[in-house]
Amino acid sequence: MIPRRNVTLRIFLKGSSNPADLMPGCANYDHHYGGCLLSETCRVLDEGQRCGYFERAVLPTAAEIGQRDHVYALYEQTTGAIIDRNKTRRKTGDVRPCPDCGASLRPRQRYCDHCGKKRRRAANRERQQRHYNRGVQPNALTEIGVS
Repeated sequence: MIPRRNVTLRIFLKGSSNPADLMPGCANYDHHYGGCLLSETCRVLDEGQRCGYFERAVLPTAAEIGQRDHVYALYEQTTGAIIDRNKTRRKTGDVRPCPDCGASLRPRQRYCDHCGKKRRRAANRERQQRHYNRGVQPNALTEIGVS
């Protein structure tokens, strides 16, 4: 865990190389040159502008280290933005419902096992019918009535 002292926005943005600190920092921050990998300078630190990536991916991690209010206040002061502090990013343990039946889904699963099986069977059935019907030509003799 990070020490109980408040961190600065620069320290929070750079992150910590110690995984125990739970402070990953911005993935786009270039430690060698001291700027952003996406532009010449860091929009937050150097220009005082909002950064969408920082707001979506980095800022919510402040709650995990117990510095949410402090880091959000620093960001708002630096950029002049007003950020909704109640927005949280989706945790990997969050349960999503199946769109067909409402059963809970595992990570990276689109449909539950039962509905996925039904959909696969229906898709295969349609594909096979298209394949077999494509090669069938009506017999000229059966159209006339000769068998």
